[in-house]
Amino acid sequence: MAEFDCEETKSLVHEYLHNELRPEDQKDITTHLALCDSCEEEYDLEVYLNKAITRSCDEEPPKQLAQKVLDSMRKSQQH
Repeated sequence: MAEFDCEETKSLVHEYLHNELRPEDQKDITTHLALCDSCEEEYDLEVYLNKAITRSCDEEPPKQLAQKVLDSMRKSQQH
Protein backbone atom coordinates (compact mmCIF):
# COMPACT_ATOMS: atom_id res chain seq x y z
CA MET A 1 0.00 0.00 0.00
CA ALA A 2 1.55 3.26 -1.16
CA GLU A 3 1.10 6.34 0.93
CA PHE A 4 0.63 9.55 -0.99
CA ASP A 5 1.93 12.85 0.30
CA CYS A 6 0.12 16.11 -0.41
CA GLU A 7 2.12 16.95 -3.53
CA GLU A 8 1.43 13.54 -5.09
CA THR A 9 -2.21 13.60 -4.08
CA LYS A 10 -2.80 17.06 -5.52
CA SER A 11 -1.07 16.11 -8.77
CA LEU A 12 -3.38 13.09 -9.15
CA VAL A 13 -6.69 14.71 -8.18
CA HIS A 14 -7.90 14.92 -11.80
CA GLU A 15 -7.14 11.27 -12.49
CA TYR A 16 -8.64 10.30 -9.14
CA LEU A 17 -11.86 12.16 -9.88
CA HIS A 18 -12.20 10.37 -13.22
CA ASN A 19 -11.33 6.93 -11.80
CA GLU A 20 -8.22 6.68 -13.96
CA LEU A 21 -5.96 5.28 -11.23
CA ARG A 22 -5.25 1.76 -10.13
CA PRO A 23 -7.78 0.63 -7.49
CA GLU A 24 -5.15 0.54 -4.73
CA ASP A 25 -4.00 4.09 -5.57
CA GLN A 26 -7.62 5.24 -5.70
CA LYS A 27 -8.14 3.82 -2.20
CA ASP A 28 -4.96 5.40 -0.81
CA ILE A 29 -5.87 8.82 -2.17
CA THR A 30 -9.38 8.48 -0.75
CA THR A 31 -7.79 7.88 2.65
CA HIS A 32 -5.43 10.83 2.24
CA LEU A 33 -8.28 13.14 1.21
CA ALA A 34 -10.29 12.11 4.26
CA LEU A 35 -7.40 13.07 6.54
CA CYS A 36 -6.04 16.20 4.80
CA ASP A 37 -8.05 19.42 4.62
CA SER A 38 -5.67 21.03 2.13
CA CYS A 39 -5.92 18.18 -0.35
CA GLU A 40 -9.66 17.94 0.18
CA GLU A 41 -9.93 21.61 -0.82
CA GLU A 42 -7.98 20.84 -4.01
CA TYR A 43 -10.35 17.96 -4.71
CA ASP A 44 -13.40 20.17 -4.08
CA LEU A 45 -12.02 22.76 -6.51
CA GLU A 46 -11.49 20.10 -9.18
CA VAL A 47 -15.07 18.86 -8.68
CA TYR A 48 -16.38 22.43 -9.00
CA LEU A 49 -14.37 23.06 -12.18
CA ASN A 50 -15.51 19.79 -13.75
CA LYS A 51 -19.14 20.64 -13.03
CA ALA A 52 -18.72 24.12 -14.52
CA ILE A 53 -17.12 22.69 -17.66
CA THR A 54 -19.87 20.09 -18.00
CA ARG A 55 -22.58 22.75 -17.67
CA SER A 56 -20.84 24.98 -20.22
CA CYS A 57 -20.23 22.24 -22.75
CA ASP A 58 -23.54 20.43 -22.90
CA GLU A 59 -24.67 22.11 -26.11
CA GLU A 60 -24.28 20.11 -29.29
CA PRO A 61 -22.09 21.81 -31.91
CA PRO A 62 -23.59 22.70 -35.28
CA LYS A 63 -23.48 19.64 -37.54
CA GLN A 64 -21.34 21.48 -40.09
CA LEU A 65 -18.71 22.32 -37.45
CA ALA A 66 -18.74 18.78 -36.09
CA GLN A 67 -18.23 17.39 -39.59
CA LYS A 68 -15.30 19.78 -40.24
CA VAL A 69 -13.62 18.67 -37.03
CA LEU A 70 -14.11 14.98 -37.83
CA ASP A 71 -12.80 15.48 -41.39
CA SER A 72 -9.76 17.32 -40.06
CA MET A 73 -9.05 14.56 -37.54
CA ARG A 74 -9.31 11.85 -40.20
CA LYS A 75 -7.03 13.81 -42.51
CA SER A 76 -4.39 14.28 -39.81
CA GLN A 77 -4.45 10.57 -38.95
CA GLN A 78 -3.67 9.67 -42.57
CA HIS A 79 -0.39 11.62 -42.50
